[in-house]
Amino acid sequence: MTLILFSLDERDSIRGCGIMNSEQSISPFIRGCGLALVAGGALTILINLTFTPLLFRANIPPAIVPTTQLFLLRQSTSALAALLVIFGCLGLGLHLRQRAGPGVGSTLVFLAALTGSCFVLAVEFCDVFVLRTVAQTNRETFVAIEKSPFMNIGMVSGVGLFAVGWLFLSGNLWRLKLLPRGAALTTFLGLILIPGLQAPFGVVGAMLGNAVFGAGLAGLGWALRKVD
Repeated sequence: MTLILFSLDERDSIRGCGIMNSEQSISPFIRGCGLALVAGGALTILINLTFTPLLFRANIPPAIVPTTQLFLLRQSTSALAALLVIFGCLGLGLHLRQRAGPGVGSTLVFLAALTGSCFVLAVEFCDVFVLRTVAQTNRETFVAIEKSPFMNIGMVSGVGLFAVGWLFLSGNLWRLKLLPRGAALTTFLGLILIPGLQAPFGVVGAMLGNAVFGAGLAGLGWALRKVD
């Protein structure tokens, strides 16, 4: 009987060690995701304070914009930023899982932010490899695509899911206090400021809101890279 009890205790100890080793093995990946989120946030700031203003100051007709090298540079950088944000979102989700444990609400919020981020990457990918090619080949077709309700619904739904997912994810991070609350609050406020500033100030307001959002992402990533 004593031998059996000893065996059970030993198995519990081994199981506990396995869990600890699993958490330790995933920590470097989480820290790497933090660096990705820092880079994604920094690129978001760069895009909205440099590339986007240059593109709009050029006063290029909408049908010509996708054919320019500046558009290619901006959208390619945006696609890279979206990819980095996806990895950052994975790191945040794993960190939440480790520190707060599994939860239906947290899981749904994480999935919404991750799926929305993937949709944004798809939009940027389409801009670089599809819309640009169409605009270079046939401008009338490009204009027709841009006016297509189905196309606009797809883009708005993807970006909308991204915004809602990250709003709730940053709110959840602020509530749980697992990362600096200032970074989570900045991320949340950035998403609110995008439409809030765009309404009175147009594109300039949207750029400023996006820059604040990027700063919040970079702050979350910087904190994530220091987790144990």
